[in-house]
Amino acid sequence: MIKKIVFIFLFFFLPNTLFPQSNIVKSIKVKSEGHLKSNFIFDKNDVININFDILGKKKDDYYYTITHCDYKWNSSNISKFEYVEGFDDIRISDYFFSQNTFQSYTNFNFQIPNQSLNIKIDGNYIIRVFDHNHNQIFERKIIIKNKIYNGIINITRSKEIKDSPYSQNLQVTFTNLDNVIFNSTSDYKLLIVKNNNLKSSKIFSIPRLQTGSKLFYDNLKFEGGTEYLYFDSKNILLTSNEIRQVDFEKIYNTKLYTDFQESIYTRQPDLNGTFILNANCLQKNICADYSNVIFSLRTNKNYENDIFIIGEFNNNILSEKYKMKKEAKNYYTGDIVLKQGLYNYKYVVKTKNGFKELSNFWQTENNYKAILYEKKITDRYYKIIGFGENNSNKIVN
Repeated sequence: MIKKIVFIFLFFFLPNTLFPQSNIVKSIKVKSEGHLKSNFIFDKNDVININFDILGKKKDDYYYTITHCDYKWNSSNISKFEYVEGFDDIRISDYFFSQNTFQSYTNFNFQIPNQSLNIKIDGNYIIRVFDHNHNQIFERKIIIKNKIYNGIINITRSKEIKDSPYSQNLQVTFTNLDNVIFNSTSDYKLLIVKNNNLKSSKIFSIPRLQTGSKLFYDNLKFEGGTEYLYFDSKNILLTSNEIRQVDFEKIYNTKLYTDFQESIYTRQPDLNGTFILNANCLQKNICADYSNVIFSLRTNKNYENDIFIIGEFNNNILSEKYKMKKEAKNYYTGDIVLKQGLYNYKYVVKTKNGFKELSNFWQTENNYKAILYEKKITDRYYKIIGFGENNSNKIVN
C-alpha cells in the first residue's frame, strides 16, 4: 500500500521530470522557413519552424513554452512580458498523421512568431515542449540576434608544437564603426560554437585587447576532430556506398557498412552534423518512413570509456540509447530508428566534461560561429551585440 502511495505521489507531483514518452519523439528540426538545413541562430525577423514526430498513434496534446536565458543558458532575471509579446504555453494545433508508412507516427509543427506569440528582444532562448500533463518531452536552444557588430574570425593551425597536429586556433575581432564605445565597465562574454553543436561550445570572458572601438580575442583553441560520416536513405529499399543491406521486419532495417577509426586525415564533404529529411514522395513530413539503422565501428585501440553516436538527429546527446555495444575487441555496434533522409554522424568517447572525438586532425573542415554578449551596469540581462562566422576549409598552416 505504501509503495502504491509513493508511486501516485511521484506520478502526479513531479510534472517537470522527463517522461518516458521522450523515447518516441523523433526527427526534431528547428530551422528558418524555406530552408532545408537546421539552424540555432536567427535574425529577429526570421520565421522559425519547429517540427517533430511522435511514433505511434496520436494519444496526447502537446504545448510549448519559451524562456529567455543568459549566455550560460540560465533563466534571465526578467519577466516573461519583457521578452514575449502575447503568451506561450500554447497547444500545438498543427499535426498530421503519417501516410502509407509501416511505422505510424504523427507529425507536429509550429512557428515562432505566430498569432499568439512574438519575441521582443534578442538573446538566448530555450523552447520546451510538454505533454498534456506538463511532462517535458524535449527542449531546443536558439539564439535571436538583432542589431549587431560584425565579427571577423581568423582560423589557423595551433601555434603550440604539441597541439599543432590536431588543433585549430581562432582569432576573433569585433570593431565598432558607429562611434559607440566598448565600455570598460561592461561585462563581455564571447561564445564560440563549433559545427552548430552547443555541446562543443566554449565561453571566453576576457579579451586579449580592448579599446573603445575594438575587442580582440586570441589563442582560442579547439580540437580539429574529424569530418562527419554520412548515409542517405532517401531510397529506403536501395543499397549504396554507405548502405550495405536493407531488409524488413515490422519496419525497415538499414545496415550500414562498417566504419573505421581514422589514422590519417581524409577529406570528404559533409554537412557539419546536420540531417535533411528526404523521401521519394511529395509530403515528406508525413510520407517518409522510418527504419532501424544499424551502425558498426572498428577502432584502432580498445577504449575503456563508452562510445556514442552523435549528430543533430539526437541533439548530440550521450544517452543510453545512442551508446555503442562492444561486440569484440575494438569492434562496436549500435542501432537507431531514424526517418528517411541524409544524415551526418560521428563516434565520440564520453569524458568527465562531455565527449572527445576518436581522432583529431588540424586539417578538418569545421564551421565556427562567434556570439558576443554585453551586460552594462544598468542592464538586467545579457544583450547580443556581435556575431561572426567562418569556416576552416581554407585554414592557414
